[in-house]
Amino acid sequence: MEKTEWVLWKHTGGHKKDPDAWKDSFKELCAFSTIEDFWRYFNHIPKPSAVFFDGESKKRVGLKDEIIEEYSLFKRGIEPEWDDPANKIGGEWFWRSNMDGDVLDLFWLNMVLGVIGETMEDPALGVHINGARVVDKSKGYPIFKIELWIDTKDEVAREKIRDMLSKTITQGLPQHKAAKNNPRFEWKAH
Repeated sequence: MEKTEWVLWKHTGGHKKDPDAWKDSFKELCAFSTIEDFWRYFNHIPKPSAVFFDGESKKRVGLKDEIIEEYSLFKRGIEPEWDDPANKIGGEWFWRSNMDGDVLDLFWLNMVLGVIGETMEDPALGVHINGARVVDKSKGYPIFKIELWIDTKDEVAREKIRDMLSKTITQGLPQHKAAKNNPRFEWKAH
């Protein structure tokens, strides 16, 4: 089986003021095809809670003093945008919530590990996951969006993926946080 190469992207703020500049707002952070390379990079990239809105401000990071509004992880050759041919034919499972930062970080890590480890795929239904995103949708109060993008609209495949996604991201969630952070994913076709 051929190894999949994954690309982790960051999306910086400012594109909402100029929609034509949206594509310029995302930059490749790293690419990897082994679990060793994944950890080598991932351990040095700020967690979403470290850069997203915390109730007071969005954090500015790096030498360019950037505001990071999204992280995206997609297979090499698939860009994190609806118009990419691999994304146009499918859709996404998404969930918006005002979850705590530690829960956001856990859900993002679990989803990323599930995507690169292909543990949310059913081999009998084929490989359909293109990528995952975590987005800061805050406007005066913290609200975050978790997305899993797939290349099919087939109801059986997408429901199976949603069920696996829900189980995967909540692994390791403390019992006292489970009720408030029970994901209820919604479907959006691209």
